[in-house]
Order: sequence, then C-alpha cells, then structure tokens
Amino acid sequence: MYARIALGNVRRSIKDFGIYFLTLVLGVAVYYAFNSVTQQSAVLSLSGGMSTIVRELGAIIRAVSVFVAVLLTFLVLFGNRFLIRRRKREFAIYLTLGMDRRHVSGIVAMESLVVGAGALVVGLAVGVLLSQALLYATARLFNTHVTGFGLMFSSQACVYTVVSFAIIFLVVGVLNVLEVSRFRLIDLMNADRKAEKSLVRNLLLSVTLFVVSLVLIGVAYHELRVNGMYVIDWRFNLATALVTVGTFLLFFSVSGFLLRLGQSARGFYLHGLNMFTLRQLSSRVNSAWVSISIVCAALFLAITSTCGGFALVSSINQSVSDITHYDVSVAMYPQAIDDASASVETTQDASGSEMEKLLKASVPDWSSLVADSARIDLYTDSSMRLNLAALRGNTDVEVPDSFAKYTNSLGKVPIHVTSLSQYNATLALRGEEPATLKPDEALVTTDMTNMVGFWQRVAVKSDGFDFLGTTMRLRARRTGMEYSNAVNTSVGTIVVPDGVLESKRAQLEPFSNYLNVKARDSRAEARLYKEVARAHQPGLLFEANSKSSAKEEAVGLTAIIGYLALYIGFVLFVSCAAILAIQQLSDVAESAPRYRVLFDLGAERGMVNHAILMQIATYFLFPLVVALAHSYVALGVLGSVINTLGVLDFLRPLGITMAIVLVLYGGYFLLTYGMARGVLSEKARRRE
Repeated sequence: MYARIALGNVRRSIKDFGIYFLTLVLGVAVYYAFNSVTQQSAVLSLSGGMSTIVRELGAIIRAVSVFVAVLLTFLVLFGNRFLIRRRKREFAIYLTLGMDRRHVSGIVAMESLVVGAGALVVGLAVGVLLSQALLYATARLFNTHVTGFGLMFSSQACVYTVVSFAIIFLVVGVLNVLEVSRFRLIDLMNADRKAEKSLVRNLLLSVTLFVVSLVLIGVAYHELRVNGMYVIDWRFNLATALVTVGTFLLFFSVSGFLLRLGQSARGFYLHGLNMFTLRQLSSRVNSAWVSISIVCAALFLAITSTCGGFALVSSINQSVSDITHYDVSVAMYPQAIDDASASVETTQDASGSEMEKLLKASVPDWSSLVADSARIDLYTDSSMRLNLAALRGNTDVEVPDSFAKYTNSLGKVPIHVTSLSQYNATLALRGEEPATLKPDEALVTTDMTNMVGFWQRVAVKSDGFDFLGTTMRLRARRTGMEYSNAVNTSVGTIVVPDGVLESKRAQLEPFSNYLNVKARDSRAEARLYKEVARAHQPGLLFEANSKSSAKEEAVGLTAIIGYLALYIGFVLFVSCAAILAIQQLSDVAESAPRYRVLFDLGAERGMVNHAILMQIATYFLFPLVVALAHSYVALGVLGSVINTLGVLDFLRPLGITMAIVLVLYGGYFLLTYGMARGVLSEKARRRE
C-alpha cells in the first residue's frame, strides 16, 4: 500500500520533482561522461607518453569526482529539504489518518528511491551521449582520430557512477527519515502559517550595512589589483577576508536598501504590482541571504575556474608554440664529481665548446641525426654591475607590474650577456635574418613576452649604459628571443660584438650553455632526444628538451586543466541554478495565498506573471552580477601573474564561459519561470 502511495505521489507531484529530477539527471550524466573519458577506444589506443598522460588524467578526474560527489550530496539534500518543507501539510494529513512516523518515513524513502533510480537510468543514457561528444574533443586534443560513430559504454565509469550515487541517495534517504521522524503534528498543521511570515529589517540599518559592504568590497578590489597574488601575504589574506565579509553583508542588507530605493521612486513604486513585488522580494531575500551568498561564492568559483582554466589552456598552447623553435634543445651544466677516478680537469671547469664536444662524443651517430646546430653561452657579471636598474638608467620607463612585484630591488635582477656570433647562429637556426652591431652598440633581447615592449622603450630613451667600464649604445629587438625550448628564463640578455665580449671575459662568469639542434627528420628528432637523455660524461649534466616532448607535455597539462575547468564549472553552475530554482518554486508555492488575493482583487494574469518574472529574474541575476564583478577582479589578478611567462587572452575563454552560463543558468531560469507560471495559472483556474 505504502509503495502505491509513494508512486502515486511521484506521479501527482511531477511538476514539484521536475527541477530536482532534471538536476539529478544532469549530475549523473556529467559524472559518468567525465569518468568515462579515459576509457574511450580512441584514448585507449594511445601509446608512450600520451598513455601516461591519460592515466594521470583519469586519476585526477576520479579524485575530483569525490569532491563533485560531496557537492552533489549537499545539492540533493537541499532539494529534498525544500520538497519536504512543501509537503508538511500532506504529512500532517497522513498522521491524522492514523499513520505513524515510521510509515511516513517509509513513503518518503520510497519516493526518493523511485526518483533517484529514474534519474540514474536517464542520466546514464544522457551520459553515454555526452561521453561521445567528449570523445571527439579528447581525440582532437591528443591528435588521434575516431573511426566511425558508435556509442561506447564504459562499465568502469558506470560502476563509479552507480556506486557514488547509491551512496548519495542512501545518505539523503537516512537524513530524510530522521527529519520526518522528528515532525510534530502541531508544527505540520501550522507550517503554511509560518511560511507566510514576512521578514523586513530596519531600513536605516540595511542602508548603512549596504554602504559598508560596498566599501569593504571596494577596498578588497583595490588591494588585489595593486598587490595581486605574486606573494600570498597578509595583504592578500586581508583582501580575501574583506571581499568575503563584504559579500555576505551585501546580501544581508540589499533587500532593505532596494526597498528604500524603490519607495523613493514613487512613480515606479506605485506602478502596477511593483509594490507587491518589492515587498515580496525583500522578504524572501531577507530569509535566504545566507544561501544566496553561498550561491554567489559558488558562481564566482565556477566562472573563475572555467574562464581561467580555458584561458590558461590557450596561454600554454600559445607559449609552447612560441618557444619550441628547435627540434632538440640541450642545456649543459658542469657538476661536482662524486667519482674519485673521474677526470676533474676536463669537465668541472669545461667551457661551452668543451661541453659541446663531450656531448657529441656521447651520442652515437650524431652527424647522421643532426642537420644543423648552434650553441649559445650566457654569462653574468659577477660584480652585479649589469642589472635591470643599470640598463634602465634614468629613462623612467616603468617595469611591468607582472614582473616588478617579484623583486624588491631591480638592482638585484641580473642581465645576461652573449656574443653576436652565437646569437646570429641561433637566429639562422630559427630561419631569421642575422643582426648587425657597431663596435659601440649592444642589442638587448628577452624571452619574456611582457618585457619586450619595456626594452624597446628603454632603448629609445637611453643615452647609453656602462658595460663593465665601456659606454655602449643600446638597441632592442621588436620580438623576443628564446635560447632553448624550456620555459622563459631571461629578463634581458645583452648581445655584444665578439671582440667586446672577449675583452671583458675576465669580469664575467658562465651562467648557462645551450646547444640547439635541427634534426634531419622526426625519427631523428625522437632518437636524438633519447640519446641525449642517456648521454653521460663525468662531471657534466645534459638536460634535453625536444619540440615533440614539449608539445606532448603541453597536451597533458592542457587536458588536465581544461577537463577539470569544464567538469567543476559545469557542476557548480548546475548546482547554483538548481538551488535558486528550487527556492523560487518553493517560494511561489508558499506564497500562493498572496497571489490568490491578487486574483481576487482583480489583478490580471499578465500582471501577476510579470511580477513573478521580475522576482525570479532579480533572484537569479543579482548573485550572478556580484559573482561576475568578483571574477573580473580575480581574473585580472590571475592574468597579471600568468602574463609574466606568456600572454593570457581571456576573450575567447570568456565567450565560452558566458555560453555555458547562458545555456545552463539561463535554461534553469526560463524553466523556473515557466513552472512558476504554471503554479499561478492553476491558482487562477481554481479562483475562476
């Protein structure tokens, strides 16, 4: 009997369960799709380093899925709480008819089981379709191909999903039973009356706290934009605390402020049902300001993680493309000798040319693998006379904030030195025209994108600089110059004529030595990379970086960042939208007597629909607008840090993020409004 009651309740309350069921379906689908991404045929066929990346990606996704499962547990609990709250009168009738709390709890548990099982089945079906879309994205990312179209079902991902959601439903079911078991009949009978109570705070207090919240958020924004996050110190922690407190105060006080603002505009306040809408909105925000604040924080995390993640992926791909000019790049370092029998004299103090000879001797068939090569030796001034402050001189050109905040003194930032001949040999290997210098000229270049413009401006305004006792004129490249396939390392490098370098060599000390290579073909590149990695000479260390390996590492990193950004962002967007939707539908149902009064007073259905539209739109838009403001500042701070190593373009990632917001968040808004209109139409029909 109780099973039939539960099934009947689900059928009759399909509209009430609609948003809740949709959210469960989306949660199951996304959970399955992302956990199945590493089990697809096109991915399983990968070999070598790519297969290792796939395994790492799978492990990270499974770890993040634990966080997602916890988040979905809270979401399901929240949805159930509102559904049970709406049905307290129904439970009171059950108890009045003679049911005990155990039977009522059983009905609730069976309802949750039916809805959960249905959502699990439908969600897995949707997840299989969604996983196919992820398959094509993954195949493109790993430069492989999908042959034909065929839906693949991952049993492993299915087990993960079923077990995870079974645990979620079990936890939620137990908590629902405990909540129902604590019900008292008198409280259930008076539930509607309690729900109708309106909370309106003191307007003066609300306005004061609203102004204070804006001040706190403004101060936090200023601190973050000025000091950034180059160093996580007390200023950063203070700014974070201020923006958190300010956000909670904002939502705590905003209803009273908006009410006061609306009342001051008499024409607007007295027009149509605006008075009713503002009062209704003020009351609901007052009672739900904590949940709205949490939704705002979650939206901030969703926007920041999604947009920032995609922007970081784009930046990494662009940076790798910009710095991988050489098929193989070898860093050569003299090291201390642990082996007592080793010849210290030939290695520990080896020059760049000596290390190059030793490297070639250690690699079999060097000449058959290498088409061309160029070595570049970088030096520093042991007396630190050649530094960033000295080269900038009195030009007053501002150093980019993204770099300046890393150091307390520009005089402590060394400038590297290399010879014109080695520089031109490296340019030739890149297929670029050689540089020419007069005896009293020096060329400054860098491999940091954000420093190129700085050096150009310095070169224009500079009257010359002191190069270890010799005055030289400064020139600058219009583009950067990478010395290896490694990450950006040089703030600035001075290129001087060979004769000038030789005359000052006694005042310089070796900093690093690179040998960049053009392989004869792709197979030669792969073999050369492996041979260099195995190369060994007593007292010497050879670190190889190939174009293929750099791109492979970039693929792995971007895959992890991109999938995590999409995964976490999707779940957070759905969770936030679902919370707001469930709250609004619950509020509309609880406010049914007020809307019935409006109908009785002669309000047209269109006016009431417009009032509910304004209420729902404000409820959805306000936390989103605040979250967008927070995200704008946070992404700006993140961008200034990332720009130290490469250009971070937010335009396309922002477009993708806004598209996700429009589809998910906007879709929930439209669905909520449509279901709320349905509730009001039903009340209107009852009146008629």
